Amino acid sequence: MERMTTADAAKELNINIVGLQVLMQQGKLPIGYALKKPGSTRYSYIIYKELVDGYKERVEKGILC
Repeated sequence: MERMTTADAAKELNINIVGLQVLMQQGKLPIGYALKKPGSTRYSYIIYKELVDGYKERVEKGILC
């Protein structure tokens, strides 16, 4: 699967980067993973283009699950 940056994903989904990061941390944006190493305060984001494209299609069709 092809990966993409948070900036590119946010642009594709027409939301800001911080919003994308918060939604991923909460598990509410199924486009990849927000990972935090034990003892760290920072997250790493793994975002897959195929999941972003699929999510965009579901939103356009009104299916928000």
